[in-house]
Amino acid sequence: MLATAVAVPSAQAVTKREYVRAVTSVLLQLRTDFRAAGRLREPSPALRATKAALDGAAARLGYAHAPADAASDHRALISGIREYARQIDLVRASVDYGDIGTIASHLREVTAPRAINKTLDRLVAQGYRIPLRVSAP
Repeated sequence: MLATAVAVPSAQAVTKREYVRAVTSVLLQLRTDFRAAGRLREPSPALRATKAALDGAAARLGYAHAPADAASDHRALISGIREYARQIDLVRASVDYGDIGTIASHLREVTAPRAINKTLDRLVAQGYRIPLRVSAP
């Protein structure tokens, strides 16, 4: 009985171009969702919609596969977006509570966009032409 080895390409093996397309698609959807949230008149529902948009973006990125040289930054990107959602939820909670000082404090603590953009910059430096960046609230 002879065993034959068959090389099957991994479903996770993606090119830089495919990865860029996946990340760009998620960021474009996030931008659209942010704009929709910004059109809501009340702050708490707008912040809830913003958090939901970030949660959705993190989930969609979780399904994307990164080339091996981008795997660490990919995980950092997902983590950063989840952290952004957490920070936005703190702002929303302080808005619901109604304390202006706490709202201002939580707004100052929204640092995730900077970290996300640094991760995107690292990916660009590696040759991933991702044209979008994440904005702060």
